[in-house]
Amino acid sequence: MKKIAAGLFGTALLLAACGGDNNNAEDPAGNNGADNGANNEAADNNGEYDLANGEELYEGQCASCHGGDLEGGTGPALEGYSHDEVVASIQEGPGSMPEDLVEGDDAEDVAAWVVDQN
Repeated sequence: MKKIAAGLFGTALLLAACGGDNNNAEDPAGNNGADNGANNEAADNNGEYDLANGEELYEGQCASCHGGDLEGGTGPALEGYSHDEVVASIQEGPGSMPEDLVEGDDAEDVAAWVVDQN
């Protein structure tokens, strides 16, 4: 009985941390993931990002919900988002995604890596 309870608790914790329900996900720009020519570089970083750091952080903090290939899972697919949209989502935590999973330059690096994969 304890194993079942622990398993259910672990599953609930994982779903809460990763967003749980893809149907409540919101596009921070309200454009369903379309880039529409949005600026893909954040002004404060002069377009210089550490893509290796971004990939490592994505794999550790994001892939469990958004998939290893950005295809989505419990969180939405990340294809077509601009750099600024990804950073805004990381900061704001749309839907049931927790906010600020990574911060500052790390968030910029993750966003740059996501955009680079598209």
